[in-house]
Amino acid sequence: MPKFGKTSTARLQSCHPDLQAIFTVVIQSLDCSIFCGHRNKADQQQAFNASLSQVQFPNSKHNSMPSMATDAGPYFTELKNTDWEDIKAFATFAGYVKRVSHELLAQGVITHHIRWGGDWDGDGRTSDQTFHDLPHFELIKVN
Repeated sequence: MPKFGKTSTARLQSCHPDLQAIFTVVIQSLDCSIFCGHRNKADQQQAFNASLSQVQFPNSKHNSMPSMATDAGPYFTELKNTDWEDIKAFATFAGYVKRVSHELLAQGVITHHIRWGGDWDGDGRTSDQTFHDLPHFELIKVN
C-alpha cells in the first residue's frame, strides 16, 4: 500500500484538515506526492515569478495557515518521481481526488468542496481554461 514520505507528510500537515482527510484516503489507493501546502510570502512570490501562480501574496489559498490549497500529483514508483508531462495522469488523478472528496463530503467527514486547477469552473472540460494548474487543489465553501 502506498504511503507518504516525510516531505509530503510535512507539507500536508500545513493544510486544512479537510485536505488532510482527502489525501489520507487518496494515498491508500493511489501513490502520490504533496508538492506544496502552505506558502509564505517569499515562496508565493517565487511561484508567481515562475508563472506557477497567477496571484501574489497574500491572495493565494496557499497563503493561509492552515493552507486552503495543496499541490499534489501522481507518483510513479518506476520513475521514483512524478511525470510532469503526463497530463492524462494528472487528469485521472484529479478525478479520483474529486471522487474521494465528494464521498467524504456526503459522509460529513469534510465541510468543503474541492476545486481542481485543471478545471477551475468545474464543468468537466479542461479545454476552456486559460490557466492550467494541474497539481492544484483548493477548498471552496459549500453553498
